[in-house]
Amino acid sequence: MMKYNKTIAVAMAGLMAAAAYAGEHVQRGEILEGINMFAPEEGDWQVKIDANEKYGTQWYVDTAYGYWHTNGAAPETNNNSNYLLLHAMLNQRVIEDSVNGGTWLRVELSGSWGLDGRSADTNQQFTDGIGECSWVHADIYGPHDLVLPEVSLMHYFNGKRACIIAGMVNMTNYFDAVGPANDSFSSFTNNAFVNSTVLGLPDANLGAIAQYELDTDSYAMIGFSRETTSYGYNPFRGGSSYMLVGEYGRTILDGDATLRLNPFFRQVKEGDKNRKNAGLAASIEYAVCDEVTVFARTGFGAKQDLGAAFDFSCGAQIQGIPGREDDYLGVAFGVFKGSNTVDEPTTNNREYVLEAYYSLQINDYCKLMPHVQYIKNPAYSAESDAVVAGVQAVFSF
Repeated sequence: MMKYNKTIAVAMAGLMAAAAYAGEHVQRGEILEGINMFAPEEGDWQVKIDANEKYGTQWYVDTAYGYWHTNGAAPETNNNSNYLLLHAMLNQRVIEDSVNGGTWLRVELSGSWGLDGRSADTNQQFTDGIGECSWVHADIYGPHDLVLPEVSLMHYFNGKRACIIAGMVNMTNYFDAVGPANDSFSSFTNNAFVNSTVLGLPDANLGAIAQYELDTDSYAMIGFSRETTSYGYNPFRGGSSYMLVGEYGRTILDGDATLRLNPFFRQVKEGDKNRKNAGLAASIEYAVCDEVTVFARTGFGAKQDLGAAFDFSCGAQIQGIPGREDDYLGVAFGVFKGSNTVDEPTTNNREYVLEAYYSLQINDYCKLMPHVQYIKNPAYSAESDAVVAGVQAVFSF
């Protein structure tokens, strides 16, 4: 998932609070750069700027230690989880074109490793079943996994106002990029808040995205991705499951808010049948003032048994200690109506999630982030709940 960057360049990708704070407006050609490129938010800024100017290299690395505990683990799952996490991304320019933006290679690397015997022996954290919110940390792929969510080429043209991305694409890096809730290393950790559960965006599959800046306040994208490949498998292997997703984004309220609309169509092959689904997701975020940003997501899918049928979430980021603009409190709540198939009937198909965290910036390279989550009906288990508490130490370079 896309890194949460506090720069003007990523205003259209979901950080209108930063744009409002800087008091500037996105210029022509900067919208797509904001969605696709990286800013040297953390670590040594000058080193990253020099590398980009001299060699066309943009990069960041986040590592984290995370510990979580729950009072309501499902049978055969963990009461405690103890993990090392990694997320790194690279943009390397391969063809330079200062007018149109050039051609870039994009690589994303993610990993998670259990640091004790129990964490390393199971893929399930706390909850089990078919719930939308079973993963209390969206970037834990398993107990000992190193994966490549994206390896693609990105080519700009038309004065940086148009771009095509193709290869093994991570759709979550481009679509539904709600700034306050799009990065489990710097904000909410529950997968239900990081990306829309209705969209269910794929990664590590062959795909392509076409982007176009309509004007200085709006853009449109359309993406295609297969949904056949799991991590570690050949992305060129056969399969007819795929997803089409679009996005229209626009800044409103004098640039302080961003609205996104995401229509989608999905075909899933099950046995000899191709099952189909369509729906719409939407999101909005609004910088109320320099210290407060609020957001909301919602969506619906026509076929309930092909993913979440409905979701709604909302929340806020609030600057914490006065004078420390890098410290902030996050609070979010969501309701998620998920699968209820004939083969796996459930008596309750809604989950409710409340999450709060505080980000305490220690220095340019390190932050400490305690989290707490309350999950009602985890994995659609009626009349049950779970409280998950944990802490992350995040190191960024």
